[in-house]
Order: sequence, then structure tokens, then C-alpha cells
Amino acid sequence: MLLATAAQAQQGGPLLIGGDVSTLTLMEKHGAHYFNRNGQQQDALQILSQNGSNIVRLRLYVQPGSGHGAGGYYWPKDSMNLADVLVLAKRAADLHMQIQLTFHYSDFWTDSKSQTLPLTWAAELNKLQDDTARFNRLRELVYDTTRQAMLAMQAQGTTPQFVSIGNEIEKGMLYPYGAASEANWPRLAALLRAGSSAVKSVAPQTRVVIHLDDAGNTAKYQDYFDHVQKLQVQWDVIGTSYYPFWSRRRIAEVMDFCSAMSTRYNRDVLIMETGFNWTPTRADGYAGQLSDNGPYPDSMSSPQGQAIFMRELLDAMKHTPRVLGLLYWDPVMIATPGVGWAVREVDDEAAENVVSNTTVFDFSGHALPILDSWRELNH
Repeated sequence: MLLATAAQAQQGGPLLIGGDVSTLTLMEKHGAHYFNRNGQQQDALQILSQNGSNIVRLRLYVQPGSGHGAGGYYWPKDSMNLADVLVLAKRAADLHMQIQLTFHYSDFWTDSKSQTLPLTWAAELNKLQDDTARFNRLRELVYDTTRQAMLAMQAQGTTPQFVSIGNEIEKGMLYPYGAASEANWPRLAALLRAGSSAVKSVAPQTRVVIHLDDAGNTAKYQDYFDHVQKLQVQWDVIGTSYYPFWSRRRIAEVMDFCSAMSTRYNRDVLIMETGFNWTPTRADGYAGQLSDNGPYPDSMSSPQGQAIFMRELLDAMKHTPRVLGLLYWDPVMIATPGVGWAVREVDDEAAENVVSNTTVFDFSGHALPILDSWRELNH
């Protein structure tokens, strides 16, 4: 298998192809098994690696667990904390896969709707006398947390090649301190600079990603990254999420957008998230988080349709300068009792698994044809 460097991908070499495997430890704990294209049971990461995957994405929370979530839900304790991320990073590196590490700076999911402060951080800030003191301490916490995690990764020989400062932060991060309002942009930029400088203090070669949603939304990206440049944030890669369901855009339009953004900002682009249904509904018969596949016909919600979409996307990416590759969401979170998108506080039971019909393995863990497209490109 060829291991793509950022420079190779930029120059037409092997694309970075992989996915967010942050749930893998939890999946295995609850009895998930994975089978290769020949029907043989095998380690999930080995299957991905053997089928052209050369990078993994890992999400890092501060202190997940009961009482540390939001809206009556939490993420399981000891899953996606630093100890778990280190184990997964070592497993991936042993297979010669690159690592993209995403700092959520939270105990729970973050995106444009929610950027909840870690519980311990909030308690510490609440003890301080005024808003200025609280913000200054928050900036220190971002720097220290980022640096400590980077040092731990470096110490075990798994320094990430890419680091995302936050997750889908188009509306900011660490609300309310880092909200992306016009008046508050200097504070958001200060938090971004803290995270970025912490990464570079440990590993200058690691590439810092700033990740927004809605690939193809040119106005959103220009407004955001114009602010980033003006306020002197150091970053290396434009990260974007591309789901046909949410963006309602076809591949060609998204590639034109990627070209425009890379030209305007002289940065490479990495598709941080993408997903496509391989069957219309989850294992329980209900629709998943992607109700449909956007501009693509309902008939493509099939194993072959998913593979066709991926082949088209990879081919377009390979012919679009400065698009480094993609990270699929979520390739390994198959239908497994006890695992869902979160855990309910009321009964400590798993909520529904909303991505079991968009994975790269079927409901019983057998590898889907989408992996053939990965293997054909990178072998």
C-alpha cells in the first residue's frame, strides 16, 4: 500500500483515503465483528488498510461520561478520551496509516449547534472574578490541553500528521467565549491561535486544519477565512464536510468550490467528513441521519450506489489540484446492541445508531463494495 504524503497528494500522487474510526474501541467492547470482502473475520483497521485506507481520523474529548453531556445525553466514559485515542493511534500507526486528530474541546459532541465547555473547565472559569480573567484562562486551557495531548502522541511515536482545532466551527467554538459574531471574532481568533501554536510548539510539521461544514457554500467560507487571515491565525489546511444530503450539491460543484478556496487562500483542502447511504434505512427500519442522498437518486441508496458515488468522488478529487483526500463518516459504527450516537442520562441506555446505514460495512459487519473503490485507487 502506498502511503500518501500531503505533498504527493497535492501533486497528483495517492490521495489520503480513510475515515473516522473513533468509535472502534467502543464497538469492539460491545461485540462488533468485521469481515473482509472474502467473508473472513478480521480486525477492522486491517480491513481498511488492506483496501487502500492510509489515514484515520480520531476525535478527542476532554472528560466524557455521565453528567458531562448536553440535552440529556452523554458520551460513554473512557471512549474518545486521551487514553483511548492513544491506543487507536498506535493501532493505526502500526498499519502505516496517517493520523488526523480532532480536538473537540468539550466532553461531548460539538458542531455549529453545540460547543459546550468541558465541565471541569466551566467550573474553573466560574470561580474567576470577571469575563476578561475567564477568557484569558480559557485560552490557556486550550493551549495547555492541546500541547499535552500532542506531547503524549509524540511520546509514543504517533505524532498526528493533521490536527483540527475544533470540529465544524463555522459558528465558533467554546460558546459563548468563541462565538463567531462580528464583534467577537478577535476572541475566536485568539482561541484558534492558542490551539494552533500549541500544535506547532510540539510538531512544527503537523498541519493545522480549520474545519467548517457545508462544502460548496462559498460565501460562508470566504467570510470565515477572510477573518482568519485578517486576524493572523496560523493554519495550513481548509477542512470541509461534504454530505450530498445536507449540502444538496453534486460532486462537480463541490470540486469547483475546493479549487476556488485553495486558490483564494493558497491552502490545500481536506474533506473531513463525507457519507452516503448504502441502504435507505437503519437496521431497525427507521431513516438514519441522512434521510436521502441529496441530488442523487433514491436508487443509489444501495451498496453498489454507494460505491458508484465514491468512485466518482475519488476520481474528481484526483483531478482537482490541492484536494488532499477524504475522511469517511463513520465507517465502522455498524448496527451493534449497546452502541448509539450517545447514551441517555435518564436510563444509561444507548440512543439509536443513526449511521448504521452509511458505514462501509453492512449491518452484520461485512465489508461493502465501497472499499473496492478505495483499494482500486490506492493500490
